Amino acid sequence: MKASDIMTMGATTVRPDTTIEHAARVMLEHRISGLPVVNAQGKLLGIVTERDLLRREEIGTERHRPRWLEVWLSARQLAQEYSQEHGRKVEHVMSRDVASVGPDTPVGEIVDLMEERGIKRLPVVSDGKVVGIVSRTNLLLALSRHPGEIPSSVVSDLAIRKSIVNEVESKAWTHGAAIDVNVRDGVVNLNGTVTDEKVRTAVRIAAENTPGAIRVVDNLRVVTLSRG
Repeated sequence: MKASDIMTMGATTVRPDTTIEHAARVMLEHRISGLPVVNAQGKLLGIVTERDLLRREEIGTERHRPRWLEVWLSARQLAQEYSQEHGRKVEHVMSRDVASVGPDTPVGEIVDLMEERGIKRLPVVSDGKVVGIVSRTNLLLALSRHPGEIPSSVVSDLAIRKSIVNEVESKAWTHGAAIDVNVRDGVVNLNGTVTDEKVRTAVRIAAENTPGAIRVVDNLRVVTLSRG
């Protein structure tokens, strides 16, 4: 299996000039722990996670060290911590050294990278743009079936999933959506978020019309957030 077989199609992203408050609301609304940060062309610039927002002046969690201890810390580290705690925009707190994978990256390599970096999610990048996300949840779903013992039904399920993903990805109306497509024994489960009820309906129809799909379980949520 590779990244494109298990990833969440599309990704909820933010811009560098997005406010911290808006980024936090997006994470809560979409029930995710991290957001890729992209420029106007969709190029990956970094990632902002829950961890980046733990130390904040607004909620009283900024660091309080004795003055003598700060003498032993570099000006660079102290300045970075101040920006992390008081910055108003995503660009002030995001991690710029972000790991990513391609659609063809094997699942085994993804697991190795997550363990090595101690991270929960990886942007999937194609031609410099974010096309999806692989999270630990995606991996658990994939690894629940032993790769050495894949029955023909699983192969068919993967083919059904690929057909749905290809159909939906080719449509302009999925912009801004983050959709998980999971298929088991021909039953399609749709999870994630879309920007409009009409988009939700269209995704469900695409799944229902896919050859081999026996039934579609629609768990998609409509989330519309104004840009902050």
